[in-house]
Formats: sequence, structure tokens, C-alpha cells
Amino acid sequence: MRVLPLLALVAVAAAPAVKPEADGPQPVVVAVAAGPLKDVARRVLLKPYADATGTSLGDAAWDGSPDGLKTIGAAHGFDVAVLDGPALTAACRAQIIDKLDWSKLNRDRFAPNSTSDCGAPTGIAVTAMAWDKDKVQGSPNWGDFWDVAKRPGRRGLQKTARGNLEIALMADGVSPGDVYRTLRSNDGVDRAFRKLDQLRPYVEWWDKPGQPAQSLASGKVLLTTAPAAGIAQANATQHRHFAVQWGGSLTEVISLAVAHGTPHAAGAMDALTVAFDIARQALFAEATGLGPGVKDAVALLPAEAKAASPALQANLQPALAIDEGFWADNHDKLEARFAAWLAK
Repeated sequence: MRVLPLLALVAVAAAPAVKPEADGPQPVVVAVAAGPLKDVARRVLLKPYADATGTSLGDAAWDGSPDGLKTIGAAHGFDVAVLDGPALTAACRAQIIDKLDWSKLNRDRFAPNSTSDCGAPTGIAVTAMAWDKDKVQGSPNWGDFWDVAKRPGRRGLQKTARGNLEIALMADGVSPGDVYRTLRSNDGVDRAFRKLDQLRPYVEWWDKPGQPAQSLASGKVLLTTAPAAGIAQANATQHRHFAVQWGGSLTEVISLAVAHGTPHAAGAMDALTVAFDIARQALFAEATGLGPGVKDAVALLPAEAKAASPALQANLQPALAIDEGFWADNHDKLEARFAAWLAK
């Protein structure tokens, strides 16, 4: 994931004026799981609020799990959280975070189908098929991904049921709009695993986001699934000629949320208002390789970053949004079946 130099991150447009409460500005404690988003989210999205109000920006130690978030939330240990799709869904269902006051944020500003009751999107992540244009001609689809006779070579897949079942069904001819209806039946799940059976002898499994680009560069795989942000980073920093297929790619939303019962609810909402400034959203997108949650921020990206942005309408429209409700209901049993399938 490409990260801007420190000075570029600090040089954020001045935050809009935020009116403090009568008894002074409210501190905001942020929960972001350790990882590449942590420092960027704090510095770009939330520090401007602290600077504008003269308040503090705390840091809640969080391991990324819903249980961990529940523990610090019960002690009012955070005010704002940066959450991926599974964590947001679990936290909203468990009432660890509150439903947002959308009258203050305006849903229409955000990318289509990216908002939820409890979360406002600050980033759109995509998993897509990727390849080296120097070695693969044309624009392969998921059917081609499975066709090792037509395109000989190994394939890269993430070692998880989530995403692979959707991709397998699309490779088997299921339209993106029918994928989750199909997966909600036992026959549909069986169909996805039968399709994975066909490809299994040719698969190189990956479990870290940087591995797909490395496997393409080394020639270990011909085609692979990959985080689109990692492919864009490889092209920008290593001068690779990698491409992604946006059709049938899988999108996941990274959201900002407000803790349930926080005594600093007003300050938390003010912080979110500042975080969703269009220029700030564009800077966050450029720093992370994610698509910006605010639609108009795409236009502010440099030309190369804009073309590779998951939030560009031409890239977003043919993608399949991961159904977080489906995975919240079915994650454990499907991942257990996937692990048993791998162990055969």
C-alpha cells in the first residue's frame, strides 16, 4: 500500500472551524487496529479535528477483533473507530457502536451502496484478478482464470472461503447479482466448492496482502486475486506493468463509526464531519490506495491514482459488493468447511 511522505500527510488543508462545546472542546479517543491504516487514519482524518479544537487525540489499543472492541467500548475507552466490514457489522449488531446521525453527514455524498446504519465509508477496498500485461494478453475474466488449458500457469487465491466462493460461482456462470442468492442454499455452496475442486491442483495460496504482487513479479503465478491497492503500489513504486479486472471484483468498505454510550458523542460526530472533507478524503485515498468514501473526492486524485481508484465509477460499477450480513451469519461454518476442504 503506497503511503505518502510524512510531510505530505502533515500538509493537509486546514480543517473547517468546529464550534467547541460550552465547557470546552471534547477529547476524541480513536480505535484503529494496528496495521498500515492506523497512522494514516489518525494523521489525515482525525488529527485535523484535534488541531482545530485544541483538544487531544487519544489512542485506544485494539487488536482488531469485535471482542476486543467490546472490551474497550464497555469502559468508554474509545469514541471513534475505523472498522473494516466484518468488524463494523459485528460491532453494530452487538451495539458496541451507535447508529449514525445521517442528517449531519448526508448519505448522498458517499459512494453508492457504501453507507450503513452504523458506519460512514472512508475507504473502498477491492480484491480483483491481476496479471502482468507483459505476459498475459487481453483482459481475462473469471472463466479464463479457471481455464488452465487456454492460459497455462498457476493461479493465486487467498486462503479463505470469503471471496473465493463468490469468485468460484462467477467463474461457473453465476451473474454477480445472483451470487449471494445462490450461496444462501446448500446446493449453491456445494456448487462453489465443486468449482474450486477444478482449480485446486493449480493454486498457490496467499494470506498476506503483499504476496500476490510478489508472485506475479517472480512468475510464480500467471493470474491471481489481489488487493487492487497492492497492485497499484507495485506499478507506481516498482514500475510493473500489472493490470486488474474490475469486472467481478469484490468490494469491501472501511468505515468510521462512533462508540455506543460515549460521553463525547458530539465531539465524535464533529470529528467525523472534519474527516469527510473532500480534500482530506482524497489525501487519505492517495496515501492508502483505497477508493475515497466521498464520491467527489475521486476527481481530486492525480490522473494515475484516479484511473486505478476502486471508487472511480467505471471501476466500481461492475464490481460485487461483499454481503457483510451474509458473512456475519455464515462465516464460521463456511470457513470451517473451507479448512476441511484444504486439509483433504
